[in-house]
Amino acid sequence: MKEKLLAPILSGEEVLILTDEAELYRKKENEEELRDAVIQNVRMSGEDISRMQFSAVIFENCLFQDCSFEKGEFTDVIFRSCDFSNCGLEDCYFNRTEFSFSKGVGTRFCGSTMLHTRISDCNFRYANFDGSKMEHIHFSGSQLDGGFLTQCRMKEILWTQVNLDNASFFKTMLKGMDFTSCTIHGIVLSDECRELKGAVVDLYQAAELARYLGVVVKSE
Repeated sequence: MKEKLLAPILSGEEVLILTDEAELYRKKENEEELRDAVIQNVRMSGEDISRMQFSAVIFENCLFQDCSFEKGEFTDVIFRSCDFSNCGLEDCYFNRTEFSFSKGVGTRFCGSTMLHTRISDCNFRYANFDGSKMEHIHFSGSQLDGGFLTQCRMKEILWTQVNLDNASFFKTMLKGMDFTSCTIHGIVLSDECRELKGAVVDLYQAAELARYLGVVVKSE
């Protein structure tokens, strides 16, 4: 990346430790920002915690199922060993955030802004990032197969050992992105395949992608 990926800024002296959802509800009702906190072992299902602001917060070993975080703001936030599968994070703002060893199968990030974000060792199968703005993002060791990265505005994206099989990049330009350590079987593109212009792939990937252009690569 031309510009260094910025990490979350945490004080190391988080004064609030939450182990149940009561404080989350109180902050939401009072429209207060949740700051300098560690949220541990919280279990929630089908709850509306949209429009909340989180700053310098660590989510650890939490389970959120079918919850709504819509229009939330996450600045200097770490998600560690969390499960937010099928949650709605549409139109959210992420800056200096990290997702590690977490699960977000079918999670909806549509229309979100993601800046300086690291996603490592995560299962984001079938996650939907449609229409998102993504800058300075590092995906590594993660599953995004079957995901929707459609109509996204991407800049300074780094892909390291990511499963992108059957993912859709429809109308998302991939110029300058290196996919050589990733698997990209069956990715979805527009009929003209303009998305691929300037993308970096290895010889085997190029042979497969050539089929999108009607080219048959003959082996000796």
